[in-house]
Amino acid sequence: MKPYSLTRRLVVTVLLVELLLTAAATGLALLYERQQNLHAFDLMLRGRADSLLGAVQDAEDADDNVMLDPKALDLPRGDLYEVRGMSGRRVGSSPNWNSEIEQAIGQQGTARNFRLDKKWYRGFALYGVRQIDQTDTSPGIARPVVIYYAASLKPFWLEMSHAAKFLLLSNFLILLFTAGTLLLLLRRGMAPLKDLAGAAAAISSNSLRFRAPPDAFAVEELAVLAHALESAMSRLERAFLQQQVFVHDAAHELKTAVTIIKSSLQLLTSRKRTATEYERGLELCLSDCARLEDLVQKLLILARLEQPGVEAAAAAQTDLSECLREVVEQMGPLASVRGVDLVLEPAEGTAARIAAEECATLATNLAVNALQHTPAGGRVVLRVRTREGRTGFEVEDNGEGIRAEDLPHVFDRFYRGDPSRSRHTGGAGLGLAICKAITEAADGSIEISSEVGRKTLATVMLPGANAEQIARPLQELFSDRR
Repeated sequence: MKPYSLTRRLVVTVLLVELLLTAAATGLALLYERQQNLHAFDLMLRGRADSLLGAVQDAEDADDNVMLDPKALDLPRGDLYEVRGMSGRRVGSSPNWNSEIEQAIGQQGTARNFRLDKKWYRGFALYGVRQIDQTDTSPGIARPVVIYYAASLKPFWLEMSHAAKFLLLSNFLILLFTAGTLLLLLRRGMAPLKDLAGAAAAISSNSLRFRAPPDAFAVEELAVLAHALESAMSRLERAFLQQQVFVHDAAHELKTAVTIIKSSLQLLTSRKRTATEYERGLELCLSDCARLEDLVQKLLILARLEQPGVEAAAAAQTDLSECLREVVEQMGPLASVRGVDLVLEPAEGTAARIAAEECATLATNLAVNALQHTPAGGRVVLRVRTREGRTGFEVEDNGEGIRAEDLPHVFDRFYRGDPSRSRHTGGAGLGLAICKAITEAADGSIEISSEVGRKTLATVMLPGANAEQIARPLQELFSDRR
């Protein structure tokens, strides 16, 4: 998409809207001005026609006719007029009068426009009565007359032209002023956004800390964006920090494992050994290699679980009772060796939205963790639980427990409450981290509570699923085979 300027687009949009409104206002103003000027023009025509009526005098002839007194006429030279008596006899007219003008004006009393010799005129017919030979004792003789009067519309159009020019010029100046003011206000209004962008541009791989400028919080629309950026960068900073810690701890664990193997081999080759000593040394190296292999495998599991889109695997359906039963069977020999009673409390028809392989990994890690920290003669119980539409399971032991200061960190990678980092009980510190990653990928939750010297309870809750949803794929499979 081609980039564009938001400021320029806003200015153009506002100016276009203002231009449309100005054009509409100018049109209405010109219409009003036209009506007012036409009204004034008609009053002027009527006044000149009345003065023409006043110029009608007695002709003092035998037929007692009337005439126009030239001395009483004071009319513009370009005006057109004609005076007729009621009998139709012409009393007088302007030099440029012709019969077409009378037809164009008509017999109505309203003013009309017409074109003559490529010029526009406006005229009307006035029906009046002139009193002849008035005295103090006699009202005189009434002489009805018809006056046709017309004048050029050029002054009217000149007036309209001046009004239109004034309106257009004033509106143009208003548009210029609006554009300048809008640009200034937008630049000032966009300053907090530029400051916010500058603060965001200062973020680098070496400095992920982000603090929005105070001006951004003063603008209501930008405050939401500033808070979102700060929150996102804070999460990103924590993620980078966790990643750095993870890489550091993983490198440390791998280096430790490799150092142990190297030391064992150096010790084994430092002098000649008996066949038994060589065999014992190689067994220790193989054991350390197995531990290294287990560490790498767990790192790969964590890397896979943290990849985007891993939640899609949680769409699979798994019977938790069957999953726990298989885990108990698999862990039975280990429990027997350690002298721990491993028990599964029966439950039927319990299903959750999680892949069977990940469910097995989750339950196995929790069971192994419980067995490692439960002394001989102890008891580890696995049971299915349903709560608020979610299905899960619990792993409970009566072993040594977890100290209160260690509980908040049990899901951290490479964290081990045992400071001795024993090969036998310390492990790599990734088991519970993998458990948390699996439950979060399946949109579930995991919690651990403990009482030192008494018990530890690990609770996993997952999105529930109907047993029919598990049976349906099997039914479809058998129907296909038929």
